Amino acid sequence: MSQLHLPLQHLLLGQTSYLPERASSVAEGADHIFLSLFWISAVSLALIIGVTIVFVVRYRRRPGRMDPEASPDHSTRLEIIWSVIPLLLVMAVFVASTQVYQAMVNAPPGADVQQVRVSAKKWSWQFDHPGGKKDKDVHLVLGQPTELLMISTDVIHSLYVPQWRLKQDVVPGRYTRLLVTPTKAGSFPIVCTEYCGTNHSQMNAVAVVHADQAEYQAWAAEGRGADLSLVEVGRKAFDDQGCSACHAVEKPEGQDDGIGPSLFGRWGGTEQLVGGGTAKFDENYVRESIVKPGAKVVKGYDDVMPASALEERELLGLIAYLQTLVPGRGQDDGEQGERHEQGERKEKAQ
Repeated sequence: MSQLHLPLQHLLLGQTSYLPERASSVAEGADHIFLSLFWISAVSLALIIGVTIVFVVRYRRRPGRMDPEASPDHSTRLEIIWSVIPLLLVMAVFVASTQVYQAMVNAPPGADVQQVRVSAKKWSWQFDHPGGKKDKDVHLVLGQPTELLMISTDVIHSLYVPQWRLKQDVVPGRYTRLLVTPTKAGSFPIVCTEYCGTNHSQMNAVAVVHADQAEYQAWAAEGRGADLSLVEVGRKAFDDQGCSACHAVEKPEGQDDGIGPSLFGRWGGTEQLVGGGTAKFDENYVRESIVKPGAKVVKGYDDVMPASALEERELLGLIAYLQTLVPGRGQDDGEQGERHEQGERKEKAQ
């Protein structure tokens, strides 16, 4: 109860400190609309309840007043009052809401709007930033209007950042847009607000707002794919694509609760498939499982994995990464291989 008491007290006082901090250009306007609707509703409810109580007490049946009194069947003045007042309130809310909505969907005239392409799938986000860098989190610049152009590859998702007061559905087969101008630097959680399956609650990401363009460029220059070893590229692709939401990489088969089979110790083994038959866990099987996931489904699991459009180097990297997940060899050999590759690159650079 105490947890509910404080927000209610702040709400009654017209304060918004119980809400997430405001971090976009439209957050303040959205809060004002919310508070306006709350107070209009609260006052209307109090008025209706108060009038009802007065009428019940005043016109109740009692000695000396056993029958209802005669009442007028029409009052033009009352009808005008209870029609005009609600109309004025609705118009005021409509005008204020429209102004906030226009600010949400239209950038200021002459603004340089950056565009980030967003791909959603069960159960991860992928953000392609200007300059070509991909990441599982979105990176923006403080004060820079940015448009998120979004599409889903499977079911309906919904991107929501509470601090921005912005939410937009992401649907398959059609692009949707979300325009934001960050007003605070920092990291803010991204959540999916459209139930999209078993691991819906794990479909999270982070909106990172850099303080200036130089900080953003420094981030964009970090970890470019061409500078990584294949194992590093594979591990990065595994994280960026959200593979860990369904596949474990540290627990052997039978000890994980994943939607898909554990990938630990899988390399070189034989898979039992749905419908009979077997498949060797090698390069060709891994590639087919990524490009056409439904072609060979492991027995005991459902055909729920969506196809991934990876670049050739990312496919090769994932194969190299899965080869390191072998008991007794594990990732140590992979790390040694990475260090060997990095050493070779440094020698070539010198």
